[in-house]
Amino acid sequence: MRLSDPQYRLLQSDADWVIYGGAAGSGKTHVLSIDPLRHCQGPHANKLFRGAIFRRTYPMLTKPGALLDHCRDFYSTMGAKWNWTRKEFEFPVGAKLALNTCQFEANLQDYQGSQFDWLGIDEITQFPQKFVTYLWGRCRSKSGIRPVLRGTCNPDADSWLARFLSWWIDQSTGYPIPERSGVIRHFRFGDGDGPAEWFDEPQYRWHPVLKKEVTWSNSCTFIGATLSDNTHLEESDPNYRNRLEQMSESERERYLNGCWLASSQTGMEWPRELFLDVLCQPDQFPAPEDCVRSFSLDGSKGGKRGKQRNGDYSALVCVGQLKKGNEKFVHADLDRRPPKQIVEDLFQFCDDPMHRIKRGDLIGVESLQFQSLFRDMIMAYGIANPQFALSEYLRNGGEIIPVEDTLPKEVRIRRLDPFLQDRQFRFIDDWGTNLLLNQMKTWDGLPGVGKHDDGPDALDMACQMPRHLFEWKKRQSEGKA
Repeated sequence: MRLSDPQYRLLQSDADWVIYGGAAGSGKTHVLSIDPLRHCQGPHANKLFRGAIFRRTYPMLTKPGALLDHCRDFYSTMGAKWNWTRKEFEFPVGAKLALNTCQFEANLQDYQGSQFDWLGIDEITQFPQKFVTYLWGRCRSKSGIRPVLRGTCNPDADSWLARFLSWWIDQSTGYPIPERSGVIRHFRFGDGDGPAEWFDEPQYRWHPVLKKEVTWSNSCTFIGATLSDNTHLEESDPNYRNRLEQMSESERERYLNGCWLASSQTGMEWPRELFLDVLCQPDQFPAPEDCVRSFSLDGSKGGKRGKQRNGDYSALVCVGQLKKGNEKFVHADLDRRPPKQIVEDLFQFCDDPMHRIKRGDLIGVESLQFQSLFRDMIMAYGIANPQFALSEYLRNGGEIIPVEDTLPKEVRIRRLDPFLQDRQFRFIDDWGTNLLLNQMKTWDGLPGVGKHDDGPDALDMACQMPRHLFEWKKRQSEGKA
């Protein structure tokens, strides 16, 4: 089978991590199955080699035409034998390549003590970041082979990988930047769930045992590919492109054109140019004396942290409105989490040194949620944990405003339009705020259940907080609050 230029570049890359793909039909699975063969046969074969390719679930691995069928057909021509008990291929030289799954967080413990020289993750966007970093931590070698990770994917605007690969993706169009494809950068995770810190050059530190400097960072690159790169598939199945072209607009953008800003469930309300040059650094968030600060909580009731991939997010948002000027600085924390965790995270969020809450700031929670779920939990947590700034805020008479807004959610979110059009927003460049920003980029403006619009709704609440305060006080004076 002929290989495309992007496939060759993956095979030739020296990066620790290579993420490959984008569109459907770009030959992702095939090149993933080729890459470990350099250690399984030929002049560089190593009998001690141990590699693994992961899919998220067992059906994804074993259904007809899936990864197992592909590898059995391919590897059998090289004399490899499949062992159903160990779920691995053994090559004549003694090298072994397993096909594994990891559906739930508890499954990670199945790989405690494992050692991988080579780690492949097919459809890496289907794996939580924590799963990937844990499996990468299982990469250690006794064979003399430098461990690497190779991941394949289709675009997924809601995945952690969209943020991770943002340097390689044009954030105004969602398409890979051609001149950056294959360019190596260097990164390090602070923790398994947090954002990566990026560097242009390798980072080193002194090793106290080896008494020398060793690499402290990992190298990474992204290689974009589309169906157009896979001429073999285009020739063998000319109608495949036609079938992709008949998908919905957003799905067509993802699977045919490789767009990383197209959501699986949305069109786009706002043009991409409104989101150019809107990021800023934490040290640019204005000082308390220079701005009016509003906090909001849009709390979902569902799911453990990091669970329920398609469930609602809870959103914590702080907006700092300059007293002199129109700029609004936005910081957000979005996650899927149960109510107890929402309350704990609210206190942590209001304690952030960037915008530590103080007397005079405004904080609001949607009225129904506040009265039925959060009021007593917030008050109890503040009493039990007096060290937090929000606890002090409440002790000194600070109020949490129960926000009543009867307008439909899509109408509320559209109130952000003039701020966007006037380029008033500045979004802090961190994980949670970028997730909010991505929800805004992919919002379709239509009503519906299960949409990822909790962040924009909370942002609107924070921007409207002075009005909510006035209306709440009016209701109090009328005896309705």
